Amino acid sequence: MIDRKVQMMDAGMVLFQTEKPFGTVLGGIKTELLKYGKVLRRNEFNESELPETTGECDLFLDWSAPLRKRYISVRLEDAGTVGKTGDGEEIHRYAACLKEGNRCTATRLVLAVGLVLLCGITGASIPCPIPHWIMTILCLVPGLYLAFKLVEPSRKAQKVVKELLGIIRQAR
Repeated sequence: MIDRKVQMMDAGMVLFQTEKPFGTVLGGIKTELLKYGKVLRRNEFNESELPETTGECDLFLDWSAPLRKRYISVRLEDAGTVGKTGDGEEIHRYAACLKEGNRCTATRLVLAVGLVLLCGITGASIPCPIPHWIMTILCLVPGLYLAFKLVEPSRKAQKVVKELLGIIRQAR
C-alpha cells in the first residue's frame, strides 16, 4: 500500500536523444527501475492512490523497506525530433523527469525514541564519581546522534536517483 503522506520532491531531469520510439524508451526505463522494487505503469494505478505531490507520472517505483517508505516517479516527455539517422530513422529527443520521496515508518520513529530513552536511563543509572546529570548528558549525546541518523532522509535514495539519471542520459 502506498503511503500518501510521503512528500515527493523533484530529483532531477535529463534530456537525451535516441532513435527508439516512446514505448521502447519507457520500457527500458521500467527495466532499470525493476532492479529496485515494484514498478507500476500509468494504467496500473489511480493518481488518487499516489502521494499528492507526485503529479503526473508514467512510472511509479515502490521500493519501500519495513522501516522506510521509498518512492520514485518518472515522467517521460517527448521533446520532438532533432534529425534523422543515416538510415532515415528519426532521432527523438526525450526528457525524463524524476521525483523522489521517502519517509520513516512509525516503527523506525519508535526505535529512535526508544534509543534516546535507553541512553538517558543508562546515563542516569551508571554509578560513577561524577554527577548523574553530567553522565546522563554524556550518554544522551551519542543517543541523539544515532536517533538523528535513524530518521534522516535516505541517502540511498539519492544515490539511486543519481545512478538512474546517469543510465537514462546514456540511453541510445
